[in-house]
This record gives sequence, structure tokens and C-alpha cells, in this order.
Amino acid sequence: MPKEFGFISGLFHVGVFTLQSSINETLGKIGYRDYVFPAIKEAMETTEKLGIKPVLGENIEDFGKRFIELLKTSLLVDNASFKEKSDGSYVFSLNNCFMARSAHTVAGTKGVCPMAMVMAAMIEKYTNEEVSVEYSDLTPNGSVTNIITSKTNYIEK
Repeated sequence: MPKEFGFISGLFHVGVFTLQSSINETLGKIGYRDYVFPAIKEAMETTEKLGIKPVLGENIEDFGKRFIELLKTSLLVDNASFKEKSDGSYVFSLNNCFMARSAHTVAGTKGVCPMAMVMAAMIEKYTNEEVSVEYSDLTPNGSVTNIITSKTNYIEK
């Protein structure tokens, strides 16, 4: 991929992280639940209508694995992982992410990785569980994000 793509992705991340910060300051963490995740889910449905296959699976781990394969096939990451922790939350890690060096250097270190936001929105969409995310640990090489699911009776809006 051309070097300029890295610069553009850095600018894109600055916009995403700035919006995240403003939403968090204004609404708190419910901003993700009530505004960000529903918008991502709507965008996923729009792409499906365009003929782009959804990332589906038998369970959270299965579609997490399929999403990681998509990220690797697209050459955005060399490696990634999605693992359940003992408390039932998940850790989503991207390693050797093509965008990380420029994006995280330009954007700083406070925000949620956009790919982790997509992963969290997919979990919410396909399980109907309420999902929350913590700020990602952003490095020049990638990111690590904790994704927390709630087993409550959540009804998709």
C-alpha cells in the first residue's frame, strides 16, 4: 500500500478519536451504546445491501475469527487475536497494523480503535447483548481493546 494511505488513515483516526472524545465528554459511555454502535450496525446493514457479505459466525468467537481473517486478507494487519477473559469480557488485539504507526502517532493515544468499535458493534448486533468498550491501548504497532458484554436482557433499538 502506498505511504500516503498511512498518512490519510492517520488523519481519519484523528477525526474518529476527536468525535469519540466529544461524545464521551458530552454523553459519557452511553454515547457508544446509544449513538456510535447503532450507527455502525446501520452501516453494516447498508454494506450488506450493496452485496458485501456480512461477517457471520456460530458464536462471538467464530465471527471474531472471521473478522480477523478479513483484516489479515485485506493486508491491514499481520496478526490479530480475539480472546475471552475469565470474567467473560474479551480482548481484541491488532498486531503490525498497517495504519497504527501513522494513525496512532498523529491521533495520539486516547480513543477506541475503529476496528475494535466494529468488532464491538458486531457482537452487539449478532448476540443482542449490550456491549461497552474501554479506551484502546494504542501503540505504533497496533492496539489492544477490552470489550465488555452484558448478559442482561438487552433489546436492540
